[in-house]
Amino acid sequence: MTEQKPEETGPDDLKGRIDKLEAEKGELIERIKALNRRIRYKKYEQKALQPFLEQTKDVEVGKFRKMKRSLEFKISTAAYTPQMERDLLKKMRKIDEQLEEVREVEKARRKIKYVEKDIEEGEQEISGIEEKLKSIREDLKKLYDNYKDIRAMQRKEAQAAARAEEDLVALGDLAFIENK
Repeated sequence: MTEQKPEETGPDDLKGRIDKLEAEKGELIERIKALNRRIRYKKYEQKALQPFLEQTKDVEVGKFRKMKRSLEFKISTAAYTPQMERDLLKKMRKIDEQLEEVREVEKARRKIKYVEKDIEEGEQEISGIEEKLKSIREDLKKLYDNYKDIRAMQRKEAQAAARAEEDLVALGDLAFIENK
């Protein structure tokens, strides 16, 4: 924003620009408040997931997925006797049961990644907004200084006009003086 000298801008124009920047500043502050609430919620969510993840950190989900994929590939690509095929299907069911047992662990691990990503994105957005707020506050300071200068100049002019008016003698006063 370009700085204008008090003589170039009227107080009403400055007041309008100040009001506009104040409104924008208010909106940005409200956005930061909303983001802080969201981040706080996500941190609570993260804290709630931590104990479960600590208890299940040794559980290997990938191993079961890999076993299932290789077994599915084996079943679909080769020809087996009916007995061998039944055995493979039993193995498949057993792997599915094991996968079902660790599904909660897998969901919690995925969820914690999303939660941490949300927290990080929120904090980044807040820092960007804070930069904008800093710029707006600097602009507002300049505008308030200009507004104060204009108001001081107007007061001085009004005082000078009042003094000049006091120095003038009204016709009624002249008539009163002449009557004496």
